[in-house]
Amino acid sequence: MFEKRFMFAGSILSANLLALGDDVGNALDAGIDIIHFDVMDYHFVPNLTFGPMFLKALKAQYPEAIFDVHLMVNPVTEEIINAYAEAGASMISFHPESCIHIERMLSFIQSKGVKAGLVLNPGTAPQLLRYLWDKLDFVLVMTVNPGFGGQKLIPATLQKIADIRRMAAEANVKPLIEVDGGVDANTVASCAKAGANIFVVGSAFFGKDDRKAALEALNQGLASFREA
Repeated sequence: MFEKRFMFAGSILSANLLALGDDVGNALDAGIDIIHFDVMDYHFVPNLTFGPMFLKALKAQYPEAIFDVHLMVNPVTEEIINAYAEAGASMISFHPESCIHIERMLSFIQSKGVKAGLVLNPGTAPQLLRYLWDKLDFVLVMTVNPGFGGQKLIPATLQKIADIRRMAAEANVKPLIEVDGGVDANTVASCAKAGANIFVVGSAFFGKDDRKAALEALNQGLASFREA
């Protein structure tokens, strides 16, 4: 599933919601690696988005696609996890602030045959990861405060990415590190240099008329890091 060193995840929060199926197909045809599926409950964040029926419909239309479900809900429950797992999620992540028994919820995600991840907001310290490495397939670092697309990357979060990569190396583990927020052709190399593998792109990809050209621009943005 994750053979490539770097992958781009297109956030459907920035897609055309009146033609979502076609927009996802266009993104996959353009070469996007992952479809990022933001779930917001109007409580944990001030927005309301996609339920599991949306995911089930998209998975039926694109069964080979990798769907990355980011739960911005409170509380996170086994019922919610199960609903998205059964709908076709390949990856599910949640915020530690929304769950009392974090280790148990990560284990439950993995029991469904789904990659398990934890999401860290800009103000959330990464130290809790030290006690969860054996249950983590990936870490999602929010480089903006969650809830809305189109925000600018908070520079201090780059240090957090680097800290997580260092902590993982010290623990002799290699989780994927995903970044979400303000990622574009100008910031993607900095995220990669800090240690990120997966880059969530919203307006920098879905916001462009030519998706292939948008993805090429993002890859060109990575070129300076690849060539270093």
